[in-house]
Amino acid sequence: MKFTRKAGLLGLVVALAAAGASAQVDFSKYVALGDSLTAGYASGALTKFYQDHSYPSILAKQFGINSFQQPTISDPGIGSYGTVLQLTRLVVGPGGISPVIGPTPGASGQPTNATLQGPYGNLGIPGAAAGDLLTKTGDITKLLTGHIDPKTLMYDIILRDGQHTALEQAIGAGPTFVTVWIGNNDVLGAVLSGVAMEGVTLTPKATFQQQYTQILGAIRQNRPNASIVVANIPDVAGIPFATTIKPYIVNPANGSHIPLLGADGPLSESDFVTLGASALLAQGIGIPAAAGGTGLPLPEGSIDQTGLHAGVILRAAEMTAIRARTADLNQVIAAVAGGVNAKLFDVNALFARIATQGYTLGGIRLTKSFLTGGLFSYDGVHPQRLGYAVVANEMIKAINAAYGTTVPEVDLRPYLGGETVMTASAAGLTVFSSAAAVSLLGNFVPGAEASALVPHVGTVRRHVTQRGSERGSIPPNE
Repeated sequence: MKFTRKAGLLGLVVALAAAGASAQVDFSKYVALGDSLTAGYASGALTKFYQDHSYPSILAKQFGINSFQQPTISDPGIGSYGTVLQLTRLVVGPGGISPVIGPTPGASGQPTNATLQGPYGNLGIPGAAAGDLLTKTGDITKLLTGHIDPKTLMYDIILRDGQHTALEQAIGAGPTFVTVWIGNNDVLGAVLSGVAMEGVTLTPKATFQQQYTQILGAIRQNRPNASIVVANIPDVAGIPFATTIKPYIVNPANGSHIPLLGADGPLSESDFVTLGASALLAQGIGIPAAAGGTGLPLPEGSIDQTGLHAGVILRAAEMTAIRARTADLNQVIAAVAGGVNAKLFDVNALFARIATQGYTLGGIRLTKSFLTGGLFSYDGVHPQRLGYAVVANEMIKAINAAYGTTVPEVDLRPYLGGETVMTASAAGLTVFSSAAAVSLLGNFVPGAEASALVPHVGTVRRHVTQRGSERGSIPPNE
Protein backbone atom coordinates (compact mmCIF):
# COMPACT_ATOMS: atom_id res chain seq x y z
CA MET A 1 0.00 0.00 0.00
CA LYS A 2 1.16 3.52 -0.67
CA PHE A 3 -0.20 6.60 1.03
CA THR A 4 0.85 10.17 0.31
CA ARG A 5 1.90 12.04 3.46
CA LYS A 6 0.78 15.64 3.52
CA ALA A 7 3.15 18.04 5.19
CA GLY A 8 1.93 20.19 8.01
CA LEU A 9 -1.35 18.43 8.72
CA LEU A 10 -1.46 19.41 12.36
CA GLY A 11 -1.88 22.82 13.91
CA LEU A 12 -3.46 24.32 10.82
CA VAL A 13 -5.55 26.89 12.58
CA VAL A 14 -4.74 29.41 9.85
CA ALA A 15 -6.96 27.43 7.53
CA LEU A 16 -10.05 28.40 9.49
CA ALA A 17 -10.01 31.99 8.30
CA ALA A 18 -9.32 31.05 4.70
CA ALA A 19 -12.22 28.65 4.20
CA GLY A 20 -14.31 29.25 1.13
CA ALA A 21 -17.48 27.77 -0.28
CA SER A 22 -17.33 25.36 -3.20
CA ALA A 23 -19.12 26.40 -6.34
CA GLN A 24 -20.86 23.05 -6.45
CA VAL A 25 -20.81 19.79 -4.58
CA ASP A 26 -18.69 17.00 -6.04
CA PHE A 27 -19.55 13.60 -4.54
CA SER A 28 -17.19 11.62 -6.80
CA LYS A 29 -14.55 10.93 -4.10
CA TYR A 30 -16.14 10.45 -0.70
CA VAL A 31 -14.20 9.79 2.51
CA ALA A 32 -15.72 9.33 5.96
CA LEU A 33 -13.77 10.04 9.16
CA GLY A 34 -15.08 9.03 12.55
CA ASP A 35 -15.48 6.32 15.17
CA SER A 36 -17.65 3.22 15.58
CA LEU A 37 -20.80 5.06 14.44
CA THR A 38 -19.05 5.77 11.13
CA ALA A 39 -17.55 2.29 10.88
CA GLY A 40 -20.95 0.58 11.02
CA TYR A 41 -19.97 -1.18 14.24
CA ALA A 42 -22.96 -2.84 15.93
CA SER A 43 -23.76 -5.51 18.52
CA GLY A 44 -20.26 -5.28 19.94
CA ALA A 45 -18.20 -5.95 16.82
CA LEU A 46 -17.26 -5.09 13.27
CA THR A 47 -18.91 -7.48 10.82
CA LYS A 48 -19.90 -7.22 7.16
CA PHE A 49 -23.54 -7.89 8.07
CA TYR A 50 -23.67 -4.42 9.60
CA GLN A 51 -20.82 -2.70 7.75
CA ASP A 52 -22.62 -3.06 4.43
CA HIS A 53 -25.26 -0.77 5.93
CA SER A 54 -23.01 1.76 7.64
CA TYR A 55 -24.16 5.29 7.00
CA PRO A 56 -21.11 6.05 4.76
CA SER A 57 -21.80 2.94 2.67
CA ILE A 58 -25.41 3.98 2.24
CA LEU A 59 -24.43 7.57 1.40
CA ALA A 60 -21.94 6.36 -1.21
CA LYS A 61 -24.65 4.33 -2.95
CA GLN A 62 -26.98 7.32 -2.94
CA PHE A 63 -24.15 9.48 -4.34
CA GLY A 64 -23.81 6.99 -7.21
CA ILE A 65 -20.39 5.68 -6.09
CA ASN A 66 -19.86 2.01 -6.92
CA SER A 67 -16.27 1.68 -5.70
CA PHE A 68 -16.60 2.76 -2.05
CA GLN A 69 -14.33 0.58 0.08
CA GLN A 70 -14.62 -0.43 3.72
CA PRO A 71 -12.48 -2.68 5.99
CA THR A 72 -15.08 -5.43 6.01
CA ILE A 73 -14.84 -8.37 8.40
CA SER A 74 -16.42 -11.77 7.73
CA ASP A 75 -18.97 -13.27 10.10
CA PRO A 76 -19.11 -13.57 13.08
CA GLY A 77 -17.21 -10.33 13.17
CA ILE A 78 -14.43 -9.12 15.38
CA GLY A 79 -14.19 -6.93 18.44
CA SER A 80 -11.25 -6.25 20.70
CA TYR A 81 -12.52 -8.90 23.12
CA GLY A 82 -14.98 -11.06 21.22
CA THR A 83 -17.32 -11.64 18.31
CA VAL A 84 -20.64 -10.03 17.43
CA LEU A 85 -23.31 -10.26 20.11
CA GLN A 86 -26.40 -12.39 19.59
CA LEU A 87 -29.15 -14.10 21.57
CA THR A 88 -27.05 -17.08 22.64
CA ARG A 89 -29.41 -19.16 24.75
CA LEU A 90 -32.65 -19.27 26.73
CA VAL A 91 -32.66 -19.59 30.50
CA VAL A 92 -35.73 -20.74 32.41
CA GLY A 93 -36.13 -18.92 35.72
CA PRO A 94 -38.76 -17.81 38.24
CA GLY A 95 -39.75 -14.89 36.02
CA GLY A 96 -40.12 -16.95 32.87
CA ILE A 97 -37.86 -17.65 29.91
CA SER A 98 -34.98 -15.18 29.63
CA PRO A 99 -32.99 -14.74 26.39
CA VAL A 100 -29.28 -14.22 27.10
CA ILE A 101 -27.16 -11.86 25.00
CA GLY A 102 -23.53 -12.86 24.56
CA PRO A 103 -20.73 -13.13 21.99
CA THR A 104 -21.27 -15.56 19.11
CA PRO A 105 -19.41 -18.79 19.86
CA GLY A 106 -16.45 -19.70 17.73
CA ALA A 107 -13.48 -17.98 16.15
CA SER A 108 -13.55 -14.34 15.12
CA GLY A 109 -14.11 -13.24 11.56
CA GLN A 110 -11.28 -12.10 9.30
CA PRO A 111 -10.65 -9.07 7.06
CA THR A 112 -11.98 -9.55 3.54
CA ASN A 113 -10.03 -6.80 1.75
CA ALA A 114 -6.99 -6.07 3.92
CA THR A 115 -4.68 -5.77 0.88
CA LEU A 116 -6.66 -2.97 -0.77
CA GLN A 117 -4.29 -0.46 -2.36
CA GLY A 118 -4.71 2.97 -0.82
CA PRO A 119 -6.90 4.03 2.09
CA TYR A 120 -10.45 2.91 2.66
CA GLY A 121 -13.29 5.31 1.95
CA ASN A 122 -14.69 4.51 5.38
CA LEU A 123 -12.05 5.42 7.96
CA GLY A 124 -14.33 5.13 10.98
CA ILE A 125 -12.39 3.55 13.86
CA PRO A 126 -14.32 1.96 16.73
CA GLY A 127 -13.11 3.38 20.04
CA ALA A 128 -11.42 6.43 18.51
CA ALA A 129 -11.68 9.79 20.24
CA ALA A 130 -10.99 13.04 18.41
CA GLY A 131 -7.30 13.13 19.32
CA ASP A 132 -6.78 9.60 18.00
CA LEU A 133 -7.45 10.72 14.43
CA LEU A 134 -4.39 12.95 14.77
CA THR A 135 -1.92 10.60 16.41
CA LYS A 136 -2.66 6.88 16.11
CA THR A 137 -1.61 4.49 13.36
CA GLY A 138 -2.24 0.79 12.76
CA ASP A 139 -0.40 -2.20 11.31
CA ILE A 140 -2.47 -4.91 9.60
CA THR A 141 0.45 -7.35 9.59
CA LYS A 142 -0.07 -7.92 13.32
CA LEU A 143 -3.55 -9.29 12.71
CA LEU A 144 -2.61 -11.25 9.60
CA THR A 145 0.25 -12.99 11.42
CA GLY A 146 -1.83 -13.81 14.49
CA HIS A 147 -0.29 -11.24 16.83
CA ILE A 148 -3.49 -9.53 17.94
CA ASP A 149 -3.25 -6.58 20.31
CA PRO A 150 -6.76 -5.78 21.60
CA LYS A 151 -5.78 -2.19 22.36
CA THR A 152 -4.76 -1.47 18.76
CA LEU A 153 -6.86 -4.03 16.87
CA MET A 154 -9.31 -1.59 15.29
CA TYR A 155 -6.50 0.75 14.18
CA ASP A 156 -4.61 -2.22 12.73
CA ILE A 157 -7.69 -3.30 10.75
CA ILE A 158 -8.55 0.14 9.38
CA LEU A 159 -5.29 2.12 9.05
CA ARG A 160 -3.06 -0.87 8.19
CA ASP A 161 0.21 0.70 6.95
CA GLY A 162 1.86 1.35 10.32
CA GLN A 163 2.72 4.92 9.37
CA HIS A 164 -0.21 7.20 8.62
CA THR A 165 -2.99 8.47 10.84
CA ALA A 166 -6.65 8.47 9.89
CA LEU A 167 -6.48 12.17 9.12
CA GLU A 168 -3.42 11.75 6.91
CA GLN A 169 -5.03 8.88 5.02
CA ALA A 170 -8.26 10.82 4.54
CA ILE A 171 -6.45 13.81 3.08
CA GLY A 172 -4.12 11.62 1.03
CA ALA A 173 -7.13 9.97 -0.61
CA GLY A 174 -7.94 13.27 -2.34
CA PRO A 175 -11.57 13.56 -1.27
CA THR A 176 -14.06 15.90 -2.87
CA PHE A 177 -16.64 15.24 -0.14
CA VAL A 178 -15.88 14.46 3.50
CA THR A 179 -18.02 13.55 6.49
CA VAL A 180 -16.61 13.83 10.02
CA TRP A 181 -18.47 12.30 12.97
CA ILE A 182 -16.09 12.24 15.90
CA GLY A 183 -16.35 13.08 19.59
CA ASN A 184 -18.68 10.35 20.80
CA ASN A 185 -15.86 8.52 22.56
CA ASP A 186 -14.77 11.72 24.26
CA VAL A 187 -17.77 11.19 26.57
CA LEU A 188 -19.00 7.62 25.99
CA GLY A 189 -16.34 5.97 28.13
CA ALA A 190 -17.86 7.59 31.20
CA VAL A 191 -21.16 5.78 30.59
CA LEU A 192 -19.62 2.42 29.71
CA SER A 193 -17.28 2.38 32.71
CA GLY A 194 -19.55 4.03 35.26
CA VAL A 195 -16.91 6.67 36.01
CA ALA A 196 -17.27 10.34 35.01
CA MET A 197 -13.86 11.90 35.55
CA GLU A 198 -12.21 14.87 33.91
CA GLY A 199 -9.29 13.90 31.69
CA VAL A 200 -9.90 10.18 32.16
CA THR A 201 -13.30 9.30 30.73
CA LEU A 202 -14.32 12.85 29.78
CA THR A 203 -12.14 14.88 27.41
CA PRO A 204 -11.69 18.47 28.65
CA LYS A 205 -13.43 21.02 26.47
CA ALA A 206 -10.23 22.96 25.74
CA THR A 207 -8.41 19.79 24.66
CA PHE A 208 -11.25 18.76 22.37
CA GLN A 209 -11.41 22.23 20.85
CA GLN A 210 -7.72 22.13 19.96
CA GLN A 211 -8.00 18.64 18.47
CA TYR A 212 -11.18 19.30 16.51
CA THR A 213 -9.76 22.54 15.15
CA GLN A 214 -6.70 20.67 13.91
CA ILE A 215 -8.80 18.01 12.21
CA LEU A 216 -11.10 20.33 10.27
CA GLY A 217 -8.35 22.88 9.66
CA ALA A 218 -6.11 20.24 8.08
CA ILE A 219 -8.88 19.00 5.80
CA ARG A 220 -9.79 22.50 4.68
CA GLN A 221 -6.21 23.64 4.08
CA ASN A 222 -5.19 20.53 2.15
CA ARG A 223 -8.50 20.05 0.31
CA PRO A 224 -9.81 23.62 -0.03
CA ASN A 225 -12.51 22.70 -2.55
CA ALA A 226 -13.88 19.68 -0.70
CA SER A 227 -17.35 19.87 0.79
CA ILE A 228 -17.35 18.94 4.49
CA VAL A 229 -20.28 17.75 6.57
CA VAL A 230 -19.84 17.16 10.29
CA ALA A 231 -22.14 15.47 12.78
CA ASN A 232 -22.31 16.29 16.46
CA ILE A 233 -22.61 14.04 19.53
CA PRO A 234 -25.92 12.43 20.52
CA ASP A 235 -26.88 12.28 24.18
CA VAL A 236 -24.85 9.27 25.31
CA ALA A 237 -26.77 9.34 28.58
CA GLY A 238 -29.94 8.53 26.64
CA ILE A 239 -28.81 5.32 24.94
CA PRO A 240 -30.46 2.02 25.92
CA PHE A 241 -27.23 0.90 27.60
CA ALA A 242 -27.88 3.53 30.25
CA THR A 243 -31.66 3.71 30.38
CA THR A 244 -33.05 0.17 30.09
CA ILE A 245 -32.56 -0.95 33.69
CA LYS A 246 -34.36 1.07 36.35
CA PRO A 247 -32.61 1.91 39.64
CA TYR A 248 -35.31 0.01 41.51
CA ILE A 249 -37.43 -3.11 41.44
CA VAL A 250 -41.20 -3.10 41.81
CA ASN A 251 -42.81 -4.67 44.85
CA PRO A 252 -45.45 -7.00 43.32
CA ALA A 253 -47.59 -6.74 46.45
CA ASN A 254 -48.27 -3.02 46.30
CA GLY A 255 -46.43 -1.60 43.28
CA SER A 256 -43.98 0.39 45.40
CA HIS A 257 -40.40 0.89 44.28
CA ILE A 258 -37.60 -0.87 46.15
CA PRO A 259 -34.25 0.88 45.50
CA LEU A 260 -31.38 -1.18 44.18
CA LEU A 261 -28.21 -1.22 46.25
CA GLY A 262 -24.94 0.33 45.15
CA ALA A 263 -21.62 0.29 46.94
CA ASP A 264 -22.31 3.90 47.98
CA GLY A 265 -25.74 3.02 49.33
CA PRO A 266 -29.28 2.70 47.96
CA LEU A 267 -29.92 4.29 44.58
CA SER A 268 -32.25 7.20 44.06
CA GLU A 269 -34.74 7.23 41.20
CA SER A 270 -32.54 9.86 39.50
CA ASP A 271 -29.57 7.49 39.32
CA PHE A 272 -28.72 5.25 36.36
CA VAL A 273 -27.95 1.53 36.12
CA THR A 274 -26.25 0.26 32.96
CA LEU A 275 -26.79 -2.95 31.02
CA GLY A 276 -23.59 -4.19 32.61
CA ALA A 277 -25.65 -4.79 35.75
CA SER A 278 -27.96 -7.26 34.03
CA ALA A 279 -26.01 -10.44 34.78
CA LEU A 280 -25.36 -9.30 38.35
CA LEU A 281 -29.04 -8.58 39.00
CA ALA A 282 -29.92 -12.00 37.60
CA GLN A 283 -27.84 -13.42 40.46
CA GLY A 284 -29.58 -11.24 43.04
CA ILE A 285 -26.69 -8.79 43.39
CA GLY A 286 -27.92 -5.24 43.99
CA ILE A 287 -31.28 -6.47 45.30
CA PRO A 288 -31.98 -6.13 49.04
CA ALA A 289 -32.17 -9.39 50.97
CA ALA A 290 -35.64 -8.47 52.18
CA ALA A 291 -36.74 -8.38 48.54
CA GLY A 292 -35.28 -11.79 47.75
CA GLY A 293 -31.81 -10.71 46.67
CA THR A 294 -28.36 -11.29 48.10
CA GLY A 295 -28.10 -7.88 49.75
CA LEU A 296 -24.72 -7.43 48.07
CA PRO A 297 -24.25 -4.07 46.30
CA LEU A 298 -23.80 -3.44 42.61
CA PRO A 299 -20.27 -2.22 41.85
CA GLU A 300 -19.67 1.48 41.32
CA GLY A 301 -16.77 2.54 39.15
CA SER A 302 -13.67 3.96 40.73
CA ILE A 303 -10.13 5.11 40.04
CA ASP A 304 -7.23 4.37 42.36
CA GLN A 305 -3.49 3.85 42.15
CA THR A 306 -4.01 0.61 40.23
CA GLY A 307 -6.14 2.18 37.50
CA LEU A 308 -9.76 2.46 36.38
CA HIS A 309 -12.22 -0.06 37.83
CA ALA A 310 -15.47 -0.31 35.90
CA GLY A 311 -18.86 -0.26 37.60
CA VAL A 312 -22.48 -0.37 36.55
CA ILE A 313 -23.94 2.70 38.27
CA LEU A 314 -23.89 6.38 37.40
CA ARG A 315 -25.18 8.66 40.08
CA ALA A 316 -27.37 11.56 38.99
CA ALA A 317 -24.59 14.13 39.43
CA GLU A 318 -22.27 12.09 37.23
CA MET A 319 -24.84 11.82 34.47
CA THR A 320 -25.47 15.57 34.70
CA ALA A 321 -21.73 16.10 34.21
CA ILE A 322 -21.66 13.79 31.18
CA ARG A 323 -24.55 15.64 29.58
CA ALA A 324 -22.96 19.00 30.31
CA ARG A 325 -19.71 17.91 28.70
CA THR A 326 -21.59 16.63 25.65
CA ALA A 327 -23.22 20.05 25.30
CA ASP A 328 -19.79 21.70 25.62
CA LEU A 329 -18.28 19.58 22.87
CA ASN A 330 -21.27 20.14 20.59
CA GLN A 331 -20.76 23.87 20.95
CA VAL A 332 -17.15 23.38 19.84
CA ILE A 333 -18.21 21.27 16.85
CA ALA A 334 -20.69 23.89 15.65
CA ALA A 335 -18.26 26.78 16.07
CA VAL A 336 -15.28 25.10 14.41
CA ALA A 337 -17.42 23.77 11.56
CA GLY A 338 -18.72 27.26 10.89
CA GLY A 339 -15.16 28.57 10.75
CA VAL A 340 -14.19 26.26 7.87
CA ASN A 341 -17.51 26.46 6.04
CA ALA A 342 -18.45 22.89 6.97
CA LYS A 343 -22.12 22.02 7.23
CA LEU A 344 -23.53 20.65 10.49
CA PHE A 345 -25.80 17.63 10.66
CA ASP A 346 -27.49 17.86 14.06
CA VAL A 347 -27.72 14.16 14.87
CA ASN A 348 -28.11 15.08 18.54
CA ALA A 349 -31.42 16.75 17.72
CA LEU A 350 -32.46 13.72 15.64
CA PHE A 351 -31.97 11.29 18.53
CA ALA A 352 -33.61 13.73 20.95
CA ARG A 353 -36.71 13.71 18.73
CA ILE A 354 -36.64 9.92 18.56
CA ALA A 355 -36.41 9.79 22.36
CA THR A 356 -39.53 11.93 22.82
CA GLN A 357 -41.58 11.21 19.69
CA GLY A 358 -40.24 8.03 18.16
CA TYR A 359 -39.62 7.66 14.41
CA THR A 360 -42.57 6.55 12.31
CA LEU A 361 -41.80 4.48 9.24
CA GLY A 362 -44.37 2.66 7.15
CA GLY A 363 -46.93 3.03 9.90
CA ILE A 364 -44.52 1.51 12.45
CA ARG A 365 -43.32 3.64 15.35
CA LEU A 366 -39.65 3.03 16.08
CA THR A 367 -38.16 4.06 19.43
CA LYS A 368 -34.86 4.01 21.28
CA SER A 369 -36.04 1.15 23.54
CA PHE A 370 -33.62 -1.74 23.91
CA LEU A 371 -34.47 -4.68 21.62
CA THR A 372 -38.12 -3.74 21.13
CA GLY A 373 -37.60 -0.26 19.65
CA GLY A 374 -36.13 -1.46 16.35
CA LEU A 375 -33.27 1.05 16.07
CA PHE A 376 -30.52 -0.15 18.40
CA SER A 377 -28.43 -3.31 18.20
CA TYR A 378 -27.74 -5.91 20.86
CA ASP A 379 -25.06 -3.82 22.59
CA GLY A 380 -27.49 -1.05 23.54
CA VAL A 381 -25.06 1.59 22.29
CA HIS A 382 -24.91 1.37 18.50
CA PRO A 383 -27.69 1.34 15.91
CA GLN A 384 -28.52 -1.81 14.02
CA ARG A 385 -28.91 -1.74 10.21
CA LEU A 386 -32.28 0.00 10.30
CA GLY A 387 -30.90 2.59 12.72
CA TYR A 388 -27.93 3.35 10.49
CA ALA A 389 -30.24 3.64 7.48
CA VAL A 390 -32.34 6.20 9.36
CA VAL A 391 -29.19 8.18 10.19
CA ALA A 392 -28.08 8.07 6.55
CA ASN A 393 -31.48 9.20 5.31
CA GLU A 394 -31.63 12.12 7.72
CA MET A 395 -28.08 13.11 6.79
CA ILE A 396 -29.06 13.14 3.12
CA LYS A 397 -31.93 15.46 3.96
CA ALA A 398 -29.49 17.75 5.75
CA ILE A 399 -27.03 17.67 2.83
CA ASN A 400 -29.73 18.53 0.32
CA ALA A 401 -30.99 21.36 2.49
CA ALA A 402 -27.51 22.78 3.07
CA TYR A 403 -26.18 22.55 -0.48
CA GLY A 404 -29.31 22.63 -2.60
CA THR A 405 -28.49 19.18 -3.99
CA THR A 406 -30.92 16.42 -4.93
CA VAL A 407 -29.31 13.30 -3.54
CA PRO A 408 -32.07 10.65 -3.53
CA GLU A 409 -33.31 9.60 -0.13
CA VAL A 410 -32.96 6.02 1.08
CA ASP A 411 -35.80 3.56 0.64
CA LEU A 412 -36.21 2.48 4.25
CA ARG A 413 -39.00 -0.01 3.63
CA PRO A 414 -36.74 -3.04 2.97
CA TYR A 415 -35.17 -2.51 6.39
CA LEU A 416 -38.46 -3.21 8.11
CA GLY A 417 -38.63 -6.85 7.08
CA GLY A 418 -36.83 -10.03 8.00
CA GLU A 419 -33.62 -10.21 9.95
CA THR A 420 -32.74 -6.58 9.38
CA VAL A 421 -35.01 -5.52 12.23
CA MET A 422 -33.70 -8.42 14.29
CA THR A 423 -34.73 -7.20 17.76
CA ALA A 424 -38.02 -8.69 18.89
CA SER A 425 -37.24 -10.10 22.33
CA ALA A 426 -38.73 -8.66 25.49
CA ALA A 427 -36.06 -6.35 26.90
CA GLY A 428 -37.31 -6.71 30.45
CA LEU A 429 -36.53 -10.45 30.50
CA THR A 430 -33.28 -10.32 28.56
CA VAL A 431 -29.96 -10.86 30.34
CA PHE A 432 -27.03 -8.86 28.98
CA SER A 433 -24.31 -11.35 29.87
CA SER A 434 -21.15 -10.44 31.73
CA ALA A 435 -19.18 -11.59 28.67
CA ALA A 436 -21.09 -9.04 26.57
CA ALA A 437 -20.44 -6.29 29.11
CA VAL A 438 -16.73 -7.06 29.39
CA SER A 439 -16.37 -7.27 25.59
CA LEU A 440 -18.04 -3.90 25.02
CA LEU A 441 -15.98 -2.24 27.74
CA GLY A 442 -12.77 -3.64 26.30
CA ASN A 443 -13.50 -2.13 22.91
CA PHE A 444 -14.16 1.39 24.16
CA VAL A 445 -12.37 1.74 27.50
CA PRO A 446 -9.21 -0.34 26.97
CA GLY A 447 -7.32 -1.04 30.15
CA ALA A 448 -10.33 -0.72 32.44
CA GLU A 449 -10.42 -3.44 35.08
CA ALA A 450 -13.71 -5.30 34.66
CA SER A 451 -13.76 -8.12 37.21
CA ALA A 452 -16.60 -6.47 39.14
CA LEU A 453 -18.89 -6.99 36.12
CA VAL A 454 -18.65 -10.78 36.47
CA PRO A 455 -21.02 -12.33 39.04
CA HIS A 456 -19.25 -13.85 42.02
CA VAL A 457 -21.95 -14.16 44.65
CA GLY A 458 -20.46 -13.71 48.09
CA THR A 459 -17.19 -12.30 46.79
CA VAL A 460 -18.33 -9.27 44.80
CA ARG A 461 -15.78 -6.49 44.94
CA ARG A 462 -17.36 -3.76 47.01
CA HIS A 463 -15.01 -0.76 46.70
CA VAL A 464 -16.38 0.72 49.92
CA THR A 465 -13.20 2.24 51.33
CA GLN A 466 -12.85 5.99 50.82
CA ARG A 467 -15.38 5.89 48.04
CA GLY A 468 -15.50 9.64 47.57
CA SER A 469 -11.80 10.04 46.89
CA GLU A 470 -11.67 6.95 44.65
CA ARG A 471 -14.43 8.15 42.34
CA GLY A 472 -12.89 11.58 41.94
CA SER A 473 -14.55 14.91 41.53
CA ILE A 474 -17.26 15.73 39.03
CA PRO A 475 -15.70 17.77 36.19
CA PRO A 476 -16.55 21.45 36.10
CA ASN A 477 -18.74 23.00 33.45
CA GLU A 478 -16.42 24.82 31.08
